Amino acid sequence: MTKDNYTIEMKALCRALDQEADALPLIQRLLDERHISVADLKTLLRDDHNLVDAGVVHSLVRSGVLTKEELVADCHVDPGFVGMLGSMLTSMDDAGGNIGLIDGGNTEIYLWGIPSSGKTCALGALLCSLRTDKDVVTRMVPQSTSQGYGYMTQLEQVFPVNHAVCKLPGRTPTKTNFAIGLELEDSNGRVHPVTLIDMAGELFCYLHWMAVGKVGDYEDHRKALETFLRILVDNPTENRKIHLFVVEYGREGKKYKDTLQDKYLTTGLTYLKNCGVLQNHTDGVYVLVTKTDKMHQALAPGETPEEHVTRFVEGNYPNFIGLLRRYCREFEICGGSLPPVFPFDIGDVCFQNFCRLNTDTAKVVAREIILGESKGFSKNPLVRKLTQIFDN
Repeated sequence: MTKDNYTIEMKALCRALDQEADALPLIQRLLDERHISVADLKTLLRDDHNLVDAGVVHSLVRSGVLTKEELVADCHVDPGFVGMLGSMLTSMDDAGGNIGLIDGGNTEIYLWGIPSSGKTCALGALLCSLRTDKDVVTRMVPQSTSQGYGYMTQLEQVFPVNHAVCKLPGRTPTKTNFAIGLELEDSNGRVHPVTLIDMAGELFCYLHWMAVGKVGDYEDHRKALETFLRILVDNPTENRKIHLFVVEYGREGKKYKDTLQDKYLTTGLTYLKNCGVLQNHTDGVYVLVTKTDKMHQALAPGETPEEHVTRFVEGNYPNFIGLLRRYCREFEICGGSLPPVFPFDIGDVCFQNFCRLNTDTAKVVAREIILGESKGFSKNPLVRKLTQIFDN
């Protein structure tokens, strides 16, 4: 086999593994039938530490196909990740019940994205940055009465401190949205009350399925939609509202339940507009491109990460980005033009389930969006109260 043919076959294998729900039987069959060798498998893992998930790698070690020593020496995997193989993965509990009404005075920051887009991990990294990066936020005080307080404490346990080796959280429950209330103090001593609202990943999917008439058991999805309608349509506050749309880097061609991300995002954005959310209750919109630790080999000469992700979303999510640009212009959101696109990653991810946390990109979003777009008040309670009265 020529080198070019070998490379083509290895790339085809990577694509097959990426599309396979359970990659282990496929790998075992290819090894048994001698389509690939153990050396080939180690090369693939060396080139892409996220080729398969931790469960598959652990099974390959248990069955004797690979050893932990080979993963470190031949595949160049961080020993910290190898040491975590076989440990229980983190599951997220349905903590907090449904969101009630949002506190008055808190800037509301909504996170939207489909399942597996990296939205929950992005929120966890943001919370870690707000809690630990003192050059951005000098003090973070959680509002313990907020509906998402229990969810926040779970994320804090997953993402404890910068550079820690973490087990990434599993999917959040389909029916649940979470509202995390925080008071953030900036370096000038001003207090920013914010509510970070993690909208269920399946919500945009459900909106698309409704639009195309897809039939199914969507009771949990309907409950998530009810929460959305309650807090953003039926009982909207006068608070500032910012929407962050989370898009996954590198999976633009992969379908989730037979549909591309671009279609889900476009349908969801259209629904926000049809409900009056964008034109009546939106102060800012931003796009976060997650998992951009994978983009550096794709950078053009002289291209910045910010330029690259902007080019990426315009080329791979044309319907969503085109519609977002149009709505910004029509409803004078963000000055009438598409705002900057933010690259976002959580650090070095390995075997799809582990990471060594790095909050560098989270710090930028915390500074420029969460603090930059939220209202800041004096710490003096009387001055703060008067400011809120006159602002209204």
